[in-house]
Amino acid sequence: MSVDGSWQLVVRSPMGKQHVTVLLRDEAGTLTGTLTNDTNHKSAEIFDGSVAGDAVQWKVTLQDMPMTLAFQATVDGDTLNGKVKAGRFGRFGVSGQRVV
Repeated sequence: MSVDGSWQLVVRSPMGKQHVTVLLRDEAGTLTGTLTNDTNHKSAEIFDGSVAGDAVQWKVTLQDMPMTLAFQATVDGDTLNGKVKAGRFGRFGVSGQRVV
């Protein structure tokens, strides 16, 4: 299943819903791309990304604070659902749609 494209995602954190745009590209099972915060427009490169069937995972380090977010999700067509681990802050739901 292709995960390539631009995705509008919502992370449901204790600070409220965080909207991000993620550009994903599958390069023979290695997931690359960027994550952009829709509020402050800061971007970060995805690393340690992988694709296995309909399962995707990647990490991104935030610019505003020294924290790495670890995403694990399942893709079903143009829908993505999963969890993001935010260090000592715990795990939060993430979901969204492919827009391009």
